[in-house]
Amino acid sequence: MPICIYVFDLWVEVWRKKCAQGDVVVVRYADDIILGFQYQVEADRFLDSLRERLGKFGLELHPEKTRRIEFSRYAERNRERRGEGKPETFDFLGFTHISGKNALGRFAVRRTTIRKRMRAKL
Repeated sequence: MPICIYVFDLWVEVWRKKCAQGDVVVVRYADDIILGFQYQVEADRFLDSLRERLGKFGLELHPEKTRRIEFSRYAERNRERRGEGKPETFDFLGFTHISGKNALGRFAVRRTTIRKRMRAKL
């Protein structure tokens, strides 16, 4: 498995240099991955490229675990303007990550223990 992950890292780095205009952030722990893109168009293009790349090896992304969400300091304002409600959250490494604000009213990522795990523990 480590070799496969290393190959993925190399492929993402090449894709980033060749195809991305904006910032691309990759956070990976073992086989769990979060990708952040400055531009929505690039996120969509990357997802299509990744599906194509995995398909060459007979692999596919898990449909319930793969999604594209808007998560940034502007997400709340943008979603409110579109009438979509609060920004979406995501689970990663045992925590639910929430787009929120700190005591000064500035953007901050809030983290809470995943609810399902908390209930199982209690």
